[in-house]
Amino acid sequence: MSRRRRVSRALIGILCVTMALGLMFWLHNLTKTDAAPHAQANTPQLPPPPIGARTASSATPVGEPASAGGTASARPTALVTQTPTAAPKTLVTATPTAQPATPSHPQPIASPATKPTATPSAAASSSSIADAKSKLDAGDFLTARNLLNASLATGKLSESDVKAVKQLLNKVNDTVVFSPRKFADDTVAQTYVVKRGDSLQRIARQHESTAELIARVNGITDPRKLREGQTIKVVTGPFQAVVDKSDFTLEVWLGSPGESGAMYVTSFPVGLGKDDSTPTGTWIVETQKKIRNPTYFSPRGEGVIEADDPDNPLGEYWIGLTGTDGQAVGKQSYGIHGTIRPDSIGKQESMGCVRLVNDDVAKVFEMLVEGKSMVVIRD
Repeated sequence: MSRRRRVSRALIGILCVTMALGLMFWLHNLTKTDAAPHAQANTPQLPPPPIGARTASSATPVGEPASAGGTASARPTALVTQTPTAAPKTLVTATPTAQPATPSHPQPIASPATKPTATPSAAASSSSIADAKSKLDAGDFLTARNLLNASLATGKLSESDVKAVKQLLNKVNDTVVFSPRKFADDTVAQTYVVKRGDSLQRIARQHESTAELIARVNGITDPRKLREGQTIKVVTGPFQAVVDKSDFTLEVWLGSPGESGAMYVTSFPVGLGKDDSTPTGTWIVETQKKIRNPTYFSPRGEGVIEADDPDNPLGEYWIGLTGTDGQAVGKQSYGIHGTIRPDSIGKQESMGCVRLVNDDVAKVFEMLVEGKSMVVIRD
């Protein structure tokens, strides 16, 4: 081969290599130019947050209580701290916990454990109290009484609501129980037509009540004037009493408190034994131990103080009690009585008995039935 031919082939080879390199460089630039906008479009260009600033990722997630454990700065911040130069692949492979998006399972506003489960019942009881007030204002005493007693029976009233309900029931029962007014649908106080040979004592025994209560309710001042065919109002007993030492009250109930069908009637303030000497437990009203104008036999060396003596500390009524349960078992010589010291009511100043002012003890005396009525004394 001639020297000229060899040179020609070499030049052609160099030219081909040069063209190939030029083509590759052009393709490389074209690819880089097309890819740059795509990378910019998929890379969030977020400037670094200022020092101390509250970042978007530190906000409380939707649906999570602001008081949830941990401070706001403990929230995920992976996206905020990601550099602007991160490759698109970083976003694609980032774990879900690094994203500031709303969690797929947001925490509830209040967990079941923290929800006030008594709220619906409390709201219903409050509604019943409001309804009862409306009924009372409208003169519908029986419906008001039923609503108020139903509210008490739930056991879900606040202490203040319990007191309010009992105050309303005191007012209701002044008319429904203790006045001559008769109510056709009353299941507690019924009308009774006096029969030949009836007496207040006989009628009282038939209804587990007392002659004194029947006389008071009907305004009968002379039982001898009871006549055949006369219609009177009779409350069916027996009444029960509950003495609460914590707030110095004696409550009167029909039925045992807490049992189905029990009905609160009224209450009175009391005085109790000095140094917490009034025994708790269950007592029964002793037979033949309800005494008007009792004589006082002092255990403190004061001798005997006769009935109607202004110095007689028992006042005008004595209701003897015998203990049957609790600390009261076997206890005697305790009772419910009046006082000549009304300033001692609400205090611990007696020798262990329950004392009331004279007007109040007269009413309790008329309600409690010998051998039938129970008295519960509790702390």
